[in-house]
Amino acid sequence: MKNNLIERYIYAVTRHLPDKEAAEVSRELDELISSMLDERSSQPGTDDEKIRGVLMDLGSPEAMAREYSGKANDSLIGQPHYSLYLKVLKFVLMAIAIGISIALLVSAISGGPYPGSSETNAWLNWTLEVVTGWFTSLTSALLGGFAWVTIIFAIMYHKGVKLDYDLNDLDDLPEVPQEKARIGRGELIGDVVFTTLFAIFFIVLPYANLPILGIAPKPIPLFTPEVLINVRYLLIASIVTMILEVITKFIDGRYSLRVFAAMTLANLLSIITVLTWLGNPEALNPVFAERFQELTGLSFYGINGQPVPGFGGHWAMLPLPFLIVIVVVVVVSIIEIISAGIKAFQNRN
Repeated sequence: MKNNLIERYIYAVTRHLPDKEAAEVSRELDELISSMLDERSSQPGTDDEKIRGVLMDLGSPEAMAREYSGKANDSLIGQPHYSLYLKVLKFVLMAIAIGISIALLVSAISGGPYPGSSETNAWLNWTLEVVTGWFTSLTSALLGGFAWVTIIFAIMYHKGVKLDYDLNDLDDLPEVPQEKARIGRGELIGDVVFTTLFAIFFIVLPYANLPILGIAPKPIPLFTPEVLINVRYLLIASIVTMILEVITKFIDGRYSLRVFAAMTLANLLSIITVLTWLGNPEALNPVFAERFQELTGLSFYGINGQPVPGFGGHWAMLPLPFLIVIVVVVVVSIIEIISAGIKAFQNRN
C-alpha cells in the first residue's frame, strides 16, 4: 500500500537488515499493514487516523526488527543492533587485514636486504620472518578487532542504546531516502580503506611513511619523519573525525543532517591538517629531494627551483606536488561539504 507514513515505518524497520532480508520483510509488513487496515475499513475515522492506529499497534520499528529476525532478548546481540554489528564487523576486519598487510609490507621493505643482494640465506630468512610476522600479527589484530566490536555492540544492545525511532510520535519516523541520497557500500569501503592506510602510513609508521624505491640502496621516506611526529596529534584528530564520519554513514545509511555535520567536521580538519603539514617547508624529506636532484638535475621545490606564480612567501617555494595536493584537498573538501549539505537538506525536506 502506497502511503508516506507506511513507507517510512517499513524503512525504519528494515534499514539495518541485510538487503535480501530487508526486501522480504518489507513485502510481509506491507501485506500485514494492508490486512489490518482492511479489518478497520468499517470503523469510523479518517484513513490517516486508521494508518496511525495500525502502526501504533505494531509497535516500535526496533521491536519489529527484533521480531522478524527471531533474535531473543537474551541473545548476546539482538536486532536492530545485530544487523548493524555484522556490517561494521565486516568493514572493521577488512580494514584491519588491509592495514596490517600494507604496514608489514612497508616495514619489511624498509628493513629488508639490499636490492640486488645475492645472499640467498639473507633473502630466505627475510621472507620467512615477513610471512611469520604477517600471519601472527594479522591473526592477533583480527581477533582483537572482532572482540572489541562484539563487546561494544553487546553493551549497546543490553544497555538499550537506541539505533532506531520510538513511536512516541509517528511524524518523527525517518523519511525514505531517495536513491541519490543513499550512501552506497562502495563509498563506505573507500572511506574505511583510506582511513586505514592514512593511519598506517603517517601515524603508525612515521619513519617509513611512503618509502621511495630504486633511487638509493635503501628506501628513502618521502616525508620528513620529524615533521610527521610534530603534527601527529593533528593527524590523530583527523583520523578520529574520519572514523566518526564513517560511523554516522553506517548508522544513517543516507545523507542526513548528522552525516552532514560529521562530514563538515572531517573535511574542515582535513583542510587544517594539510595546510599545517604539507604547508611546512620541511615536510619533504631533504634526503629524497637531494637524491632526486642528483639523478634528474631538477629541483622538487617550486617550479624547478623558481617560485610558483600566484603564490607568495614560503608557499611559492613549496614542492609543486605538495602545493597541488593542498589546492586539490581544499577544493574537494569544500565541494564535499556543499554537496553533503544539499543532499541532507533535500532529504530532510
